[in-house]
Amino acid sequence: MRTRSVWLWTLVGLVACSRLGVDDPTASAAKDVDTAAPTTDDPVDPGGDEDPYDTDDTDDTATDSGEEPDDTAEPEPAPCESAPGVPGDDVTLSLEWEGRTRTYNVHLPIDYDCTPRPVVIGLHYYTGTAENFEHETAQLHDFLNDEGVIGIFPQAMARGSGAADDWVTAFNDISSHNDDGPDGETCEWWSWDYGVFDDCGPEETERFCRWGTSCADDVGLMRQIIADASATWTVDPDRIHLTGFSQGGIATQTWAYYLEDILASVAPLHGFAANGHTIPPNTGVSMMQVWGVYDFAINGWETSSTDGLIYDGAAETAADWALVNRCNTDGGTAYETVSDGVWGMTCTQHDNCDTGADVVTCQWDGTHLWGRSDSDGDFMWAAVWEFFEAHPKVR
Repeated sequence: MRTRSVWLWTLVGLVACSRLGVDDPTASAAKDVDTAAPTTDDPVDPGGDEDPYDTDDTDDTATDSGEEPDDTAEPEPAPCESAPGVPGDDVTLSLEWEGRTRTYNVHLPIDYDCTPRPVVIGLHYYTGTAENFEHETAQLHDFLNDEGVIGIFPQAMARGSGAADDWVTAFNDISSHNDDGPDGETCEWWSWDYGVFDDCGPEETERFCRWGTSCADDVGLMRQIIADASATWTVDPDRIHLTGFSQGGIATQTWAYYLEDILASVAPLHGFAANGHTIPPNTGVSMMQVWGVYDFAINGWETSSTDGLIYDGAAETAADWALVNRCNTDGGTAYETVSDGVWGMTCTQHDNCDTGADVVTCQWDGTHLWGRSDSDGDFMWAAVWEFFEAHPKVR
């Protein structure tokens, strides 16, 4: 009976305390905790990784406005890599080809920024060099920088390694390795003997017409150089153009056929295929050939040159290209250029080609020289570059 009374009075006391507003001692202890942020004399770094006073476990990345941060922002672009090229300058590169080390020069324009760029490939003359073609013959160094063009200049093989041969260079233009063809012989009986290259087989020594050109797989080499350049720099695949002067022009004529899947347009300058051996491409590669009416070193009149070698003439070459591209057979349609009238420069074309190509022939009052003068500037190249710009790859 005493125990029950004690329990009853205890219960009555708790109820009374509650009604009189006496706090639960555990609640009072909780209220005594200071929930304000502690003060400090040191400023809080607003850019720090963590807020030392943040006790919230939630994500802090939300903005004050309550919006989530934009996770879709474009990443910073990777820096433009030009190596092994040097913008604004030349580099000489090499590769192993057919067991030999072959070289070529590459010039990246000074403003190279990894955006797609057109390419001009230049082939030097007989006994010439890659460097000489760029800087002396064509003088393209400043042009490449001014126009934002990538320049590629292959070096042809030398006839041999001896002192009498190492300066004689020539490409394998393919057409010159023929004594005759559908139009007859490729040389006169009295023609000059240009010797035989070390990279040619014994059959070359048995030929009557010795044009003295390399037997290397230069077309395959050129294809590999273009592939390497395209993998290394931002080459515009629709604007790869080939040109060459003299023996380089002869090679340009023929290589257009073997590289027709790559090239947009070509410009053989003072160079034609061996007599009867013009082989135009089939896929709409445009051509502007330029020749001098007083050039008898590589004669465009379909008669023997001064060394006795015989070439397809300018008119025959254009007619062959027009036939393959299904153009108008009349090649007398005027074709306007920026150089019309300079040193007698006139251009005509076989127009309305079914393939979408243009077949243009330009002639000027020149000998076997690059069309340039102090008063008129580089008028031949001005016309060629205008043509290249107007003729991207036909797709």
